[in-house]
Amino acid sequence: MKKLTIGKRKRLTGYVFLSPWIFSSVFLLFFPITYSLLLSFSESVAAGSFSLRFIGLEHYREALLADNDFIYSFLYVLKETVVKTPVILVFSLIIAIILSRNIKGRGFFRSVFFLPVLLGSGYVMRQLLGQGIDQSAMDMARGILLPQMLQEYLGPKISDMISSFLSIITIVMWKSGVQIVIFLAGIQKIPASLYESARVDSATEWEMFWKITLPMISPIILLNIVYTVISSFGGDSPMVDYLKYRGFSLGESEYAAAMGWIYFAFVLVTVGLVFLFMRRFIKEAE
Repeated sequence: MKKLTIGKRKRLTGYVFLSPWIFSSVFLLFFPITYSLLLSFSESVAAGSFSLRFIGLEHYREALLADNDFIYSFLYVLKETVVKTPVILVFSLIIAIILSRNIKGRGFFRSVFFLPVLLGSGYVMRQLLGQGIDQSAMDMARGILLPQMLQEYLGPKISDMISSFLSIITIVMWKSGVQIVIFLAGIQKIPASLYESARVDSATEWEMFWKITLPMISPIILLNIVYTVISSFGGDSPMVDYLKYRGFSLGESEYAAAMGWIYFAFVLVTVGLVFLFMRRFIKEAE
């Protein structure tokens, strides 16, 4: 039997770990996904009835051509993703590089940067609000607040600009925990001998970053880009909230299914474009 290369062994190991997800996706999600797709091309014959009547692309036309709220929510999420994804990735990489060094309190700082992942979910926030946590404290968690005296001195226009910038910084910090851990794992897998050889050849830290660190973690960069993009489009985004509102609050499950498939198709195309663009930069160890 022909021996497997290191690369093939790694891929085989990945498939083994993915097998529970693949199994559950095929056997547990096949029917809901198929029914959702069928629902998007149909309408209920009667209120509360499971009988459907095929109407073609009517729901899709309404979402793309007539529903201003859908278009607004969609463009808002797209803008937020385009703006925040590069910032999150750069911030996560910088922090991961710092935490990979032999510094005092390294374990403590790793915990601090991952803590928002455990506390920052929408469910946890809602539970805190349900326990009577003051709303101003929750606002501080969502964004760094300017002191009232400074707001009065700067004026409303400049204060709003600074507050928006601080809010973005806060969101980036809250959403970078997983990316930092993934980058850190990738950096620690780089053989130390590469850096030692580079130092012998008088390479600077900046040169080692561009010639060693960045190429060696290129698959990790791709993974983090995909994770960040999908996370930005999902979760508690206005688009998802709008889908829930039309589907559950208004009972328009057919129309919500059509919007969901439009949204899913766009995310799928976006991830595909990311793979095509990043493919030329990926360096795999065989």
